[in-house]
Amino acid sequence: MRAWDMWCTEPMDPSSLPDDEQLLLRAATRNGWISAECVAEARELQDKLVMLGLRPKPMGEILMERGFITEEQKAELERTVANVKASFRIPGFKLLEKLGGGSTGTVYKARQLGLDRVVAIKILARWLAEDEAYVRRFMKEARIAGRLNHANIVQGFDAGEAAGAWYFAMEYCPGPTLLKLLQRGGALDEARAIAIVRQIASALEHANAQGLVHRDVKPDNIIIAEGGVAKLLDLGLAKDNRRTSGSTERGSTLGTPNYISPEQAKGAEDIDVRSDLYSLGATFYHAVTGVRPFEGPNATVVMLKHVSERPVPPSRHVPGLQADTERIILKLLAKAPVDRYQTPTALIADLDAIGTGRPGTRPPRGSSAARRRA
Repeated sequence: MRAWDMWCTEPMDPSSLPDDEQLLLRAATRNGWISAECVAEARELQDKLVMLGLRPKPMGEILMERGFITEEQKAELERTVANVKASFRIPGFKLLEKLGGGSTGTVYKARQLGLDRVVAIKILARWLAEDEAYVRRFMKEARIAGRLNHANIVQGFDAGEAAGAWYFAMEYCPGPTLLKLLQRGGALDEARAIAIVRQIASALEHANAQGLVHRDVKPDNIIIAEGGVAKLLDLGLAKDNRRTSGSTERGSTLGTPNYISPEQAKGAEDIDVRSDLYSLGATFYHAVTGVRPFEGPNATVVMLKHVSERPVPPSRHVPGLQADTERIILKLLAKAPVDRYQTPTALIADLDAIGTGRPGTRPPRGSSAARRRA
């Protein structure tokens, strides 16, 4: 009998495996040692400790201090938790800890045993694993990520199915997303924003050479790894322009409303890298100003603004912004693809020119060149 089945009547779903605290509480409840009231009281105490800025005590200690369980029962519960966590295996990998998750699945930190390296594994939620179309999209993301080999793109390593769960192993990149940085500290220093955008432009240049359009460039899909290396992730919506796509996406709107290109917002089929460059421009705008180019009460309003309204010049939000930086952002955000940069290579050239302080431009605020001139 599996460890999971020793105390839980539900089948184990590795894509939504609870954390240690949840496992312990469920095991204690399953054994009849605590009631729902005990659980509520223990959780309330933990919440109070967090509100006071204190480190919450482990749930097992709280239950024992409250007299709900004995020391022996606590030890047994901890053994059960360990057994439950060990009861699910993806061949060739060892799950180490949960990194995050949502409605579509869960991401774990893991060790790839054969190569002895740490990776991240995304496990598709069981309800989506039963959807053939979604599984195809999930595996398409894995195949595309495996095809790309670039310092600024999260690399894919392996994918498949184990014990009824679909998984995708990829490069492990500890660090916050660009969105987290903006939520935590507001607008970035101009030089740092330029450095991040330049790296993602390089990623798009590589993807474009492979005939790929990302279709969902946004701050939440850019992770800032060690050393300030920016990496583009989540290729779930990527389109291969070298192949004829199926009709399932025809006329549909794909992308994230706050960063979507006008042509994507209108459901156009024949989009190319210039759509990604628009989304990168919206991301650049957000990074240097701390606000998105367009806001609205709902997604439809925001997408209509992308189609028909001009963004407020970013210098209105950041008076000291370099004129050339603003020019680049507004060119990226041009409504018509023909008025934008036509390739990531052209964008990179302009970004590099700002960084070197060529005639007619000044180094971005915060750069070493700007400090030398000062």
